[in-house]
Amino acid sequence: MAKYTGYVTIPHSSYNEWKNATNGNGYDADLFAGCQCYDLVLEFWYNVGFPQGYPVSGIPGQGNTGNAYDIWTYRQYNTSYNATVYFDLISSVSDIKQGDIIVFNQTPGNTYGHVGFADIDYSSWTPDPSNPNEFPILSENNGGTPDPAGGAYTNVHGYDIRLFLGAFRYKSWHPTPPPPPPPVPRETHFKWVLYARKLRGER
Repeated sequence: MAKYTGYVTIPHSSYNEWKNATNGNGYDADLFAGCQCYDLVLEFWYNVGFPQGYPVSGIPGQGNTGNAYDIWTYRQYNTSYNATVYFDLISSVSDIKQGDIIVFNQTPGNTYGHVGFADIDYSSWTPDPSNPNEFPILSENNGGTPDPAGGAYTNVHGYDIRLFLGAFRYKSWHPTPPPPPPPVPRETHFKWVLYARKLRGER
């Protein structure tokens, strides 16, 4: 368990590698208010190839709101950089795959929203009957070790999936499968070819 301030290099060749490297640690990328959920995704965007400050929660160069839910509001700025597309956008809860970065809406008790990594495919999730809406995610500032500067360290916990706004899917973790090969033309049976020629009077 350790706390890291500023932007740091973190292994991320797979979701499990990312999870194993970050779970239990604290990250304060922007040096503001301790370990917030936003900090963990700032670290991720930086590690995959974006400059510091992404994902944005406002129009680049015009300031950020600081709200986690606005990562989705301004998603058009957060999927690609320098002509490289790093993320696909997921708009349906049922399509969530392990490792997708889910953005959650605000509530009256949490006006910032939340953001974290899906710890399981939605299709494989078996809800706990006592908390049927708590989908497991990896994030900061929700149930982890408290950070004296604010927020809390990374951990896996449930979060209300009814607040789902959308998700970012890191393309390197879920490469697009190659297209299927074209169908092979059916071979015409030889005897039917001869019969057809006979009907036409061909030799």
